Amino acid sequence: MSFAAQLGKAVETPRDLLLGRYPDFVTGGPLPRGQVPVFVFHSLEPALFEAQLRHLKDNGYVTLGADEYFRVLVGAVTPPEKAVVLTFDDGRASLWSVGAPLLKYFGMRGIVFLVPGRTRPGDKGATLQDVRDGRTTAAELLARERGPDGFLTWEEIDVLARDGVYDFESHSMFHARVATAPEVVGFLAPHQQHGYAAMDVPWIAGPETDRLAHEAALGSPILRSRPRLADARRFREEPGYGDACRELVAGEGGASFFDRRGWLGRLRAVLGDGPVPGRLETDAEREAAITHELADSRRMIEERTGRRVVHLCYPWHASSPAAIVAARSAGYRTAFCGKVPGVPITLPGGDPLSIARVGEDWLFCLPGKGRRTASAVLATKWKRALLGA
Repeated sequence: MSFAAQLGKAVETPRDLLLGRYPDFVTGGPLPRGQVPVFVFHSLEPALFEAQLRHLKDNGYVTLGADEYFRVLVGAVTPPEKAVVLTFDDGRASLWSVGAPLLKYFGMRGIVFLVPGRTRPGDKGATLQDVRDGRTTAAELLARERGPDGFLTWEEIDVLARDGVYDFESHSMFHARVATAPEVVGFLAPHQQHGYAAMDVPWIAGPETDRLAHEAALGSPILRSRPRLADARRFREEPGYGDACRELVAGEGGASFFDRRGWLGRLRAVLGDGPVPGRLETDAEREAAITHELADSRRMIEERTGRRVVHLCYPWHASSPAAIVAARSAGYRTAFCGKVPGVPITLPGGDPLSIARVGEDWLFCLPGKGRRTASAVLATKWKRALLGA
């Protein structure tokens, strides 16, 4: 996550605490039997994730899989005492290198929301065991997520699916953003082609097919955007728009172009001040695209893992009435969000297509030995934001 995003979340959190938007256990209250908090993780750091799992283990908490949690949610079964759900968004590489070894060690499991359209074939990567055996370093292990191989490979997913340490569910086909206005907000630079930054780049129109950030040419104009599953229609720029910018970058060294002072001004000058040519998609086109994101994602994960996929997580926690309809039509039984207005924690009988989750930081606030206060967790979040970690 970028420094700006982390800082924004750190500022937002005190407000939400004051407004009671977190479960009671976060501010020192109990965790009543029957309440099952759902935590959301992204990238995993070895020492922190081990400490989180140890807090759960030492205090008698147990983790539920996706189908187990669904049965609790609809009231089919009573959850075991001290049950929690660990969810992992995006399918990042550290789920293989860090998450799986530690979950196995502590006898726990998690739910991974995959983005199959960004998942590639590839060899199995190094793990914590390779660090312990001296074959790699922790820094090299974690550096993978910053490069072109920042997500789990299909080969790693195959192994993990057989091991049963994770349930693999859907995070939509491409975790896509789409341009929503004819307004240029930047130009595609090298650091935006890989890792989490690539997910913030909307589809870029090509002559035959649209392109994700890692497929598009450097220098491509980036338009103002929103998540594909949100309630805005896509503005589709004409495929050749920005060719002069792409040609300038390619002709002056490609990636090295962005090392020179004044590159942004040069691209803006080449692009000019004219209107962005294009059109807004129709409602029917929008609904078809959302259906593709949800139905094709489910199908592809099922084909690869050989297991049924009926659980969804909305990218950026953003949905819309059209996305909810498409999710039901595609056969999803649940949809996981972030904060849900008026629902600090989703209880049995709650809306299965709007499940509230809290950030991983608050796991340390669960009752038990070594419990941390909300202020202590908040201080850690602020420190991490200020350091840009």
